[in-house]
Amino acid sequence: MLEGGPDQLSIHFAETAAGDTTAASAANYATIVEALSSTHASRDSLLLRRILLELERIANHVGDLGALAGDVAYLPTSSYCGRIRGEYLNMTAEIAGNRFGRNVIVPGGMRTGLTSEKAVKIRDWLIRSKRDLDSALDMMLDEATVLDRFEHTGTVSAEDARAIGAVGVAARASGLAIDSRFDLTASDEESADQRFPFPLTMLPTVEGDVLSRIKIRRHEINVSHAWLHEVLEAVAADPLTDVTPAPTKPLAQETIAVSVVEAWRGELVHIAVTDAASCFSRYKIVDPSFRNWFALALALRGEQISDFPICNKSFNLSYCGHDL
Repeated sequence: MLEGGPDQLSIHFAETAAGDTTAASAANYATIVEALSSTHASRDSLLLRRILLELERIANHVGDLGALAGDVAYLPTSSYCGRIRGEYLNMTAEIAGNRFGRNVIVPGGMRTGLTSEKAVKIRDWLIRSKRDLDSALDMMLDEATVLDRFEHTGTVSAEDARAIGAVGVAARASGLAIDSRFDLTASDEESADQRFPFPLTMLPTVEGDVLSRIKIRRHEINVSHAWLHEVLEAVAADPLTDVTPAPTKPLAQETIAVSVVEAWRGELVHIAVTDAASCFSRYKIVDPSFRNWFALALALRGEQISDFPICNKSFNLSYCGHDL
């Protein structure tokens, strides 16, 4: 459906390729069009995209951590995370007008900015929600019967993760230092990457098991919270108002463009090839799930059938990725 574009529907096809990865997919598509048309989104637009990406990351990690609690019948954390995930979705709605961040990231800029008042509101909201989340996760991870199900279950070694090309949470939980937010930063000193850089989201001791994937998810939540707090403090003093989409020119002819975004599951790649009429002759999406499905297969080797749900949810791969 993207081939023959871009047209008015293209952005909607892109951002719904995987419904839980709207912000990342839309950012990928916008970057592709900007690269092929020599269009530059403003630094305010790029920073607001990053804010939405991190809210999307936190919301999905919180939902999955709650689902993992449910898979081992630890209902307090399961219930709390179900409610707390909604808080992060509502923060996204505060910016985008809807809980999944659709119809706000567009080639050349954004459809909306972020005022000082909203920045302060979301910053304070994050603090309250994080307090509740930490309590819910501490309860679960202090429970011996829960840890007995998570520890040494579904282990993927660093050697195997490297051999299959694992990315994102799956890679980092096995000890591979891979994170495109850190590895593939923009060189422009005015970019969001340079003004508010991300640290490499690694932990010193991981074993590639379900518990390690849980710890990496929690660590990413902590890192994203710290980053968002710093950014929102800055936005409170200097709101993001320069977001009007820059006019895009016709795409370059017979050219290839590649965009990489660290989505919440891991490295999400969009690749476009144009024809002599400046249209997409080929458009390929490589969801991080495509790279990580075999990691789940390896995690299940030698495990009990009853461990399948927690192994599966610790990855939570996409069934609707474009390439699956």
